[in-house]
Amino acid sequence: MNILNILTEIEKIDGRVYEKFSPRRAALKNFIGFGKKVTLAAMPLTLSGIFQKAYSQTTANSVTVDSLNLLLALGYMQFQFYNNAITTTPNLIPATDKPIINTLRDQEQAHINVLIKAITDLGGVPRASMPYANFDYTKVNANVTTNYGTFLRTAVVLEDLGERAYKGQLVSLMGTSALALAARIQTIEARHSAQLRQMVNKLQIATLKYLRPWVSIRRNDADGTDLLPITGNDSMIGTLNPVYDIDTGLLNRETKTIQAGIELIGIGGNTNLTVGPASEAFDEYLLTATVKTAANLFIKAAFQLK
Repeated sequence: MNILNILTEIEKIDGRVYEKFSPRRAALKNFIGFGKKVTLAAMPLTLSGIFQKAYSQTTANSVTVDSLNLLLALGYMQFQFYNNAITTTPNLIPATDKPIINTLRDQEQAHINVLIKAITDLGGVPRASMPYANFDYTKVNANVTTNYGTFLRTAVVLEDLGERAYKGQLVSLMGTSALALAARIQTIEARHSAQLRQMVNKLQIATLKYLRPWVSIRRNDADGTDLLPITGNDSMIGTLNPVYDIDTGLLNRETKTIQAGIELIGIGGNTNLTVGPASEAFDEYLLTATVKTAANLFIKAAFQLK
């Protein structure tokens, strides 16, 4: 995805758009203007974090509806994961963490509701509800319903997939009334992931002791330095590479350090911007085909996304 194209699209409607991105506006202006004081690696930047209002038209087409229905499927997958843990295996979740998991479940239900409304308002047909029976979260982790650490690690992956999927659909949604909606939900998915990552960090699970609130290669168990060989797969489960890896022929790997043709390592003479922080500066997107491949890891054969 070309961030410059999306920003240009918004700027056509609101010439003061950069002034509305606070507190990240300085980083954006310097980056886009090739300034020397780029501070993007100070914190991860999710593209949708810059959208604060709807800068979009109201045209609808099948591509828009298909994009929203894909995101709706992911919403069902996340909701059912949390809801099953809360209602079927409540003892799995420590009492101190239950309010958090309840909130995540409720917010995923809210996402489902607004996506259904958006699709209906556009004259489309929302994807049919996907019950828990459509999914099999044990396909990747057999003890996901009995081991809390495994449950949290799986939740991180589901939220990371959702965040990357939303970002990948923003291009398809440009020029539609659904653009701002998807951008806002993407920021919530990123916050969900950050919260869950902090919960995993507290458990100090082997290979994840330095798990950060965002995708990072700086999580060597010994000292939090770059993990070698370098990988952006925070789950440390090879089967889940599609969630973090690259789309064929596209440079959107989570370990990339070049954005819009600009190498972030050492930019502006900042020697602290090494491979680790530079690759963390942006969350990357996933295209539709890869999203479906990754989502199908958790969906039973008869109900998989085509």
